Amino acid sequence: MLNLFQHRTRTMDYETLKRVHGDKIMQQSRFDFSRLVGFLISCSLLMGSALFLISCGKKGPPTVKAYEKPQSPSSLTAYHREDKLILSWSYPGNLRSGLKGFSILRSEKDGFEKIGSVSNSQSSFMDETFKLDITYNYKVMAQNQKGVLSSDSNIITVTPKPVPPPPENIRFSVNADGIVLSWKSSGEGICYNIYKADEKGKYPESPLNKELICETSFRDGSMSPERSVYYTVRASLKTDIRDEGNASEELEVSPSHFVPSVPSDLRMVKGDKIYLMWKEIPEPWVRGYRVYRKIEGEQEFALLSEVKIPTFTDTGKIDKKIWYIIKAVGPVAEGEPLFGEVAK
Repeated sequence: MLNLFQHRTRTMDYETLKRVHGDKIMQQSRFDFSRLVGFLISCSLLMGSALFLISCGKKGPPTVKAYEKPQSPSSLTAYHREDKLILSWSYPGNLRSGLKGFSILRSEKDGFEKIGSVSNSQSSFMDETFKLDITYNYKVMAQNQKGVLSSDSNIITVTPKPVPPPPENIRFSVNADGIVLSWKSSGEGICYNIYKADEKGKYPESPLNKELICETSFRDGSMSPERSVYYTVRASLKTDIRDEGNASEELEVSPSHFVPSVPSDLRMVKGDKIYLMWKEIPEPWVRGYRVYRKIEGEQEFALLSEVKIPTFTDTGKIDKKIWYIIKAVGPVAEGEPLFGEVAK
């Protein structure tokens, strides 16, 4: 009995011990797992903070590239108009955003001095402080956002001369070949530049002609009969910088000035119908032809038709004398009439 009791007691103690220590082991496992999760969360927060600091912190110091010399301007040129010396140059469009602007420098004898500056979007400058018959050197330098200057552009040398007077008695005519301008000479050895504008008084910097005109007339073949255009003429010396004077009076050429010439060589054939044919006029801007008819006994000519080609067929059966008028049609007005008569 005693042995049986002792065996049961040891068995109970083992089961109790297993249960008690097993619970402690489970608790310890749960504690270790919680610590692991906490550790991982802490690591994630630390990494997130580090990334935040990296992405949102202060910007680094400027790079060396910001202090590099910008590219030099190129193709510096000049022309003299009235009391201004106008300089212009070239610079790549994709590099302009990195510039603060351009500095313009001039020298008369020794050493260059800055006479002005313009923004990075501009490519020209007007010098109004020069004197006639004095030789000057000019150059342009680009300046980046850090104030670093480029090397010099090409250096140009100019000697502005007194400009000639504007031409007088400006006239024009319109014909099949274009608009012909003519004027009175401004003097011996003087040449001219022609300027054209779509808006009154607002002319481009460059003339219409590619080369100086050393005669007193000019033909503009690029006609615009549907709208008004404006012209002015400037006298110029044959120098590298033009030495161009004041503008002449302004001429306006409007659609009403495009009056067609008279058709010619009218031929009429009478049968069951009357066939009219005439020679096509040369003006390329003519819109067509109007055919008018007057029958014997009538007081006025009546419009029969407007045609695009120089032929017309009159289908009316009329046993009387008939007169016809053919007129070419311009942008606004008709031309002079061509008459024809068909006997009874």
